[in-house]
Amino acid sequence: MAEEKKASGFKVDFNQEKLLKTVQSLQFAWFVGNVLTLLGFFVYTLSYFKVLPDLGWIWYLVSLLGAIVSFGILLVQFVQKHGFKVPLLIKDDNFHYFLLASFLIALRCYSWITLVPFAIFSTFHVLNYANTHLLPIFGLEHNPISKHVSAFINKNNLASIQIACGIELLIVVWLFLRMITFRKRSLTPFLVFLVFLKKRQEVSPFTRKYFEQIGAQIDSAVNMINNPIVTDVWKYVRMVFAAIDNFKLVYDRTKDEDKAK
Repeated sequence: MAEEKKASGFKVDFNQEKLLKTVQSLQFAWFVGNVLTLLGFFVYTLSYFKVLPDLGWIWYLVSLLGAIVSFGILLVQFVQKHGFKVPLLIKDDNFHYFLLASFLIALRCYSWITLVPFAIFSTFHVLNYANTHLLPIFGLEHNPISKHVSAFINKNNLASIQIACGIELLIVVWLFLRMITFRKRSLTPFLVFLVFLKKRQEVSPFTRKYFEQIGAQIDSAVNMINNPIVTDVWKYVRMVFAAIDNFKLVYDRTKDEDKAK
């Protein structure tokens, strides 16, 4: 039976049956995975920046374990809906992030920035789940809190995806710097992220847009320098990237573009 009481100026209507139904669902396990990602990221951040003692490596693994759980559950649901179809599966964003989290937890490079995209995604997942599934348990789905959370998600969700894609480019740069300075466990994470970024370039319009913007800025800088050697080097680099772009790991978007014509 629901219990009603006043709390902080608004009515709380606790529904025990709805709570039991919620926590027994697979979606709740997905939510817990996202909570673990955020908890691990928060504690590891405090340890990484020397606020807490240097035991953050444990929470680095906890954060990635949460990502594996949450993205793994999404993949299970994908297979339940579409069947185990590899061509479809390898195009799915959740599959890419599941593999990335799995590689990172195995490689243990303990680089803080590699957790940031996972934390960004989990923040919005946790907020959305809490708003749509947890607040109704307490009869708060029409409360101002719920309205503010909904407004925040609607306003910033798309921007968060764009930011995460930009951070993924920064991660590759950071891992490259770690590699050339001979940091421990630096080569393999860099190569893994290169492959991951190639996948994202094929399936994510945000990642492609970042590449286009970077290319345009370098074009402008090369034109300003107006040095034949620099111009030739940049043309060669452009050719290399074009060749890489023509090689498809998971998805050839040009086929869809041709069909649409």
